[in-house]
Amino acid sequence: MDLLVDTHVLIWMSSQPQRLSPRARALLEEERNAVSASIASFWEMAIKISLGKLDLGADWMDELQGFMRENAVSSLPLRPEHCTALTALPFLHRDPFDRMLIVQARSENLNLVTKDENMAGYEVAVVW
Repeated sequence: MDLLVDTHVLIWMSSQPQRLSPRARALLEEERNAVSASIASFWEMAIKISLGKLDLGADWMDELQGFMRENAVSSLPLRPEHCTALTALPFLHRDPFDRMLIVQARSENLNLVTKDENMAGYEVAVVW
């Protein structure tokens, strides 16, 4: 199974895995599953850090990238076709970062790992 993790899932995977649901944790730890994190998640974290809404420490990027390397989590770039797909996405959910994750999961045929129940309203496979 190919998985795209929501921003909070990436943070929890790397620092608080006990916050993951048992199903999400099992899927993320299964070696046969490919796990990706969107560049949009890094962008979201950076904005929240700069606004004082998130504290991951001074070396957050190095630590997160090290975790991703050690755990075979790849980064999913933003592509022009993802941005184009946003124009047709209904506004059931208004968070711009979550909307991009939905589009990426749909475009790349990925299962979205998230605790956010608002994402299930879209035509995207959500697991938690």
